[in-house]
Order: sequence, then structure tokens, then C-alpha cells
Amino acid sequence: MYLKDFKQHIINSPKADVHSHLHLAGSQKRFKRRFPNAHLKFPESYDGLTGMIHFIYNHLNTVMLTDQDLVNFMEIAIESAIDDNVILLEASVDLGLANFFGQSIEKIIEVVKTLQEKYKSKIDFKPDLGINKDLNLEKVYSDGIKCLESGSFYGIDLYGQEINKDLSPFVKLYDIARDLNIKTKVHIGEFSDHESIDKTIKLLHPQEIQHGIRAVDSTKTMDLIRKEDIRLNICPTSNILLGAVGSLEYHPLRQLFDNGINLTINTDDLILFNASISEEFIKLFELNLFSLEELEVIRTNAF
Repeated sequence: MYLKDFKQHIINSPKADVHSHLHLAGSQKRFKRRFPNAHLKFPESYDGLTGMIHFIYNHLNTVMLTDQDLVNFMEIAIESAIDDNVILLEASVDLGLANFFGQSIEKIIEVVKTLQEKYKSKIDFKPDLGINKDLNLEKVYSDGIKCLESGSFYGIDLYGQEINKDLSPFVKLYDIARDLNIKTKVHIGEFSDHESIDKTIKLLHPQEIQHGIRAVDSTKTMDLIRKEDIRLNICPTSNILLGAVGSLEYHPLRQLFDNGINLTINTDDLILFNASISEEFIKLFELNLFSLEELEVIRTNAF
């Protein structure tokens, strides 16, 4: 298949984005259209997680000031997914965003339900409850359990700095999520080593790992991932722009796939990394890293 034909094929194909952070998941094009007076210059790359967080707090958050701004960011995220023919969106809604509504977690739940209803004819929006590892644990459990029991969240996702983080305080929360039949995800192994992946699997027993690319450094870790039937939800452009991987040609994606790991391709934070699902697939095909048949396997894995 010629590149031009493949581009049209993947653009027209139904896709899923299962690793995304909702308030950061809008395209830059839609962002500029919704916020025409915001003259932000998005960096071409970031100095790791610290650099990304610095840009969010010191630049992006100068635009996202009010509760309506937050809702606008969430809406352009869903609309951007629809633009790319994404029919399943599993995007996390951060528990800390309650601060836009006077710390009312009930209002966050209401916003989620409103978005699901508004876009239900165009996309299957199944939000994850996003939790930063540094969030106050009392808030994690008091507000987190309300969200999990609300019926509006389909997954739980833990993220933030990966190195030297004690995840044991979250074991009970993950047990509660499993009891409620809520999908369990966790960010690990993008900047931390394969041993951190092993420890996280044995502690939290996640169904899916967000990133997990350093599993490639250990046959034992890859064996564990296969044994536990864990899916890796990988975001190639995000990994590169954050400095976790040098280039797409040297991304562990290929080696993980060849070792029988179930993986998907995702956007992470579209507004920051500026690569849609279709664009991610096209780049992998253009560089001859995966065949059409292999990319079809990866595309359907997400469903």
C-alpha cells in the first residue's frame, strides 16, 4: 500500500485513544479557535516531566483560569478526538480539578455526566479518574471513592513522578476499584526502570500500564507483563518530546511488539505534543517500522 493510500486508510479507520488526560487532550488548532486571544507558543520539546509541568503551570494555566475555561478545554479535547475519527476515548479527569469548582467533587462528577450526554451520539467517552501521586491522601480516598461509586468513571489512573514513589498507600483504592469492576491503570516505566514496573505490578495489579516502555530492558519484566495479560498504552511522540526516547526509529515499541506485548498507540496530551492518533500511525508506517497488518493489530488492540 502506498503512503498516500495508507494515510487515507488510517484517517478513515475508527480508532481508540486509551491514554489521554482530558483537560490537556485538545488539538492546538481547536485550542486557538476556542481561545483566539491566547497567544501561546508551544515548545518543540520539553525538559522531561519537570519541563512539561513548568509549561502547564506558567503558560497554559494562564488561559485555563475559570471553571468554564476548564469545561472548554475538556470539550475541545472530545471534539479533537472526534475530528480524528476516534470512537472510543478513555481520558482521565484529574481529581485535583475540583479546585476549579470550590473543591466540589460533586461538580466534577456533574461535568463528566454532562459531557458524556452531550457527545454520546458521536463518541464513546469512558473517563478514567486521574490521580496525581502527590495529592493529599485524605482527598484521594474521600473524593476518589465518591467518583468511583458515581457510575460515571470507567477506569482509574495514577500518575506523576515515577522515581522513588511509594505506591503502597494506593493499594486499598485499587482494591475498591476492582470490586466496583472499574479498569485499573497506572503510569510507570517511562522514566523509571523495569524494576519499578515489576514492583508496581505486584503491588497494584493493574490491568493496563500507561507507557511502561522500560520493560524492554528486562526479559523477566516482559514475561511478567505477558503472564499478567497487561496492556501497555504507549504514546510515542510524548516519549520523544519529553526526552524518554531519542527518536521514533529507536523507540522500544518495535521490540515490545516483537516480544508479544499487547500494546496500543495513544496521544497522552495532544495539546502539548501535537500528534493525533492518525499521525502517530502514519509516522510509524512512513518510517517502515511496522507493516500495515501489524498496525491494524495495534489499532484493534485498543478496543
